[in-house]
Amino acid sequence: MTVPSTVTIEQVREDLVGAAEYVAAASLLLDTSTLSDTSPLFYVTFTSRDGIEFVAEFLCREYPLHPPTIEFVDVTRSRRATRDLYPSCLHTTPCVCARYNRKAYRELGGPHGEWRLIDWQLPTGGGPKIDSLALIVSDLHGKIAASTGRMG
Repeated sequence: MTVPSTVTIEQVREDLVGAAEYVAAASLLLDTSTLSDTSPLFYVTFTSRDGIEFVAEFLCREYPLHPPTIEFVDVTRSRRATRDLYPSCLHTTPCVCARYNRKAYRELGGPHGEWRLIDWQLPTGGGPKIDSLALIVSDLHGKIAASTGRMG
C-alpha cells in the first residue's frame, strides 16, 4: 500500500501547524523552505543542554501511513548520518531509535527487526504513542535538551 503524494503533503502541512506551535513555544527553529507539493521535507534545529545545535531533517514520504525518516545533518545540509552530527543521547548506530523514525526499522537498514513499520503509531512498553509531527518534535526536544555533547 502506498500513500499518494498529494495526501502526504496535505497531512504533513496539517500536522506542521501543531509542530510549528510547539517549536515556537520551545524556542526551536523550524525551516519549511524545502517543503513543496513534491517534497515532504522540513528541518528542525534543537539545542542541547550545553548549547550545541543539532539540525534534524524530517523526510515524510507516505506519511501518515509510515513515519518520517529522521536524520541529523550539518548546518549546510550537505553532510548527514555521521556520529558527530548526533547528540550523545541517541542510539550509537547513529539513529534516532524510536518507532517514529523509519531509519530505526531493520527493513530500512536500522537495528529493529522486531518492529513492524505499520505499527509506528502504537504505544510501546517504554512510553505512549507518538503519532503526530508535534509529538515527534516534542519527544526529540526533551531528549536533546537534557543531553550534553555529540556522539563523536
